[in-house]
Amino acid sequence: MMTGFIQLKPQFVTHLGLLYQKFYLIYLTCMNINQPLQYILKLCLLATIVNSLPVNVVAAEVQTFGQDGRHGVDGRSGRDGNSATKQIIRASEQLQPIDISGTDGEAGESATSGEQASGCQQSQDVTVDVCGAKGGNGGNGGRGGHGGHGGNATVYFESLSQLKNVVLRNRGGRAGVGGKGGQAGSGCNCTQPRWSVNYCTWALMAQQINVANAEWKEINRELFRCSGDAFYDEQQYQPQLAILDPNYRYGWKYIGLSQQRDFTCENGLIGQPGRNGRDGEPGSYGQVLLVKGTEIPQEQISYGNRVSLLVDRSIGLIKKNLSKKTGLRSLLGTDSDVRDSYRLLETVQNSFKVSWQTVKRPQDLGDPPLKAEITESGKLQFYIPGTLDYILNNSPNHTEIAITGGIHPKRLGRFKFKGFERFPDPRNFTLLDEGKLLGELKTVKLTIILSQNNSKVSEMSYPLVPHRPYPHWADAYQINLGDRFDSWLKPGQPVEYEIRIEQTTLSGVTYTSGMKIGFVVDKVSHSPDIQYYSGTTLTNLLRLISK
Repeated sequence: MMTGFIQLKPQFVTHLGLLYQKFYLIYLTCMNINQPLQYILKLCLLATIVNSLPVNVVAAEVQTFGQDGRHGVDGRSGRDGNSATKQIIRASEQLQPIDISGTDGEAGESATSGEQASGCQQSQDVTVDVCGAKGGNGGNGGRGGHGGHGGNATVYFESLSQLKNVVLRNRGGRAGVGGKGGQAGSGCNCTQPRWSVNYCTWALMAQQINVANAEWKEINRELFRCSGDAFYDEQQYQPQLAILDPNYRYGWKYIGLSQQRDFTCENGLIGQPGRNGRDGEPGSYGQVLLVKGTEIPQEQISYGNRVSLLVDRSIGLIKKNLSKKTGLRSLLGTDSDVRDSYRLLETVQNSFKVSWQTVKRPQDLGDPPLKAEITESGKLQFYIPGTLDYILNNSPNHTEIAITGGIHPKRLGRFKFKGFERFPDPRNFTLLDEGKLLGELKTVKLTIILSQNNSKVSEMSYPLVPHRPYPHWADAYQINLGDRFDSWLKPGQPVEYEIRIEQTTLSGVTYTSGMKIGFVVDKVSHSPDIQYYSGTTLTNLLRLISK
């Protein structure tokens, strides 16, 4: 019988010991089997590689004990309140209580709490760090419902006293409060926060059977959990062993305490508490529109047409004035619940008519368009061509436009340049008014502008006075510039005349036209190159009557 170590029964060993024992079996096989050399070398190489791997006495892991608590269920959001519909109210002498308030939002549902971890029995003196299971998270509370909006109201009234009979309530619904968040569940707690485990070294010994005086040889060393007391460990902590090779007997030899490992337990985490649900938004007050009268008329703020189509017709114009005001609570009946601001709709009306009081026909005057607009104050603004002579006769809510005369717009701006006079002299030239308008206008003003190199150097005004006799023939005007431009009229000097003509009608509107004449001072001709133009006002008028 061997001494110094214990021969063990062929039973199962721990997984680490069994692994090394299998590797050693490969080694023994390499030394004893009758196989080709190439096969034996492969087996021995495999055994050498595997046996070189380090042994992890304790796996680097943390085990969890217990079951995690389930999370709480989120609360349902509250339903939004209903908004009221629009209401039309006709104030009278009778009391009218009207409630078109929005309904309240529903409260959000509270969430359930997270469950506590279950099965929290901690195993004692295990060889790994452990952690308790986590508690469940609390559910989130539901959002509160939004309050419904109050209904809009249109209130027709004839007098302010009637509004006192209207008791109107159109507030918004109250907001629903958010649901409460669920509480957090607690995790598993440790009953053994810290402990130590001893590991002893044992040598695996082997002796060949059926060989006289065969020696016991150490083939491996392993660590096994133990108490650290040699006598006790040899009696109570003997490692188990399986049969590795029937040609050998095996036994363990106790070497002694080698390591001590510390292990810990962490309490399980508490779950996260659920969030409280947001409160809903309160509904808003409905808007109130006060209308003076029994209905809202169709708006007609302007009207225009040719004068021939307006004669003896009464044209009505209506404008709606919408203004923002405050003080509604003082206008309505007691116990009304409304926003103090409101809108007031008032309408203004006016009319006009064109009367024809001249022997000339509308076509003789170009039959121009005439337009009227009504302002916020109810007054009328007229857009009447300046070629018409007229009188405005105003009365309450009505205006008569009496057309007493006028001119055809196409007779304006008809001045033509007839040529330089005598020797040809740039100081004297003749203009012809083909429209023959001088006697029918208020004023005619000529402005002669002298330019050199596209820059104005001088100008002068030359009025034509109605009913004053002019030389030569009717509607032809001899213009004598005198010595006004003499200092710039040098022989061989290129210059330009611009003759701007301003014709003011009897109604006081001025229409501009003109021409530009370029020449060399000592080479003027009777038919120079002339560019005629019309001002914007005249151009627009001619465009209107041509439509």
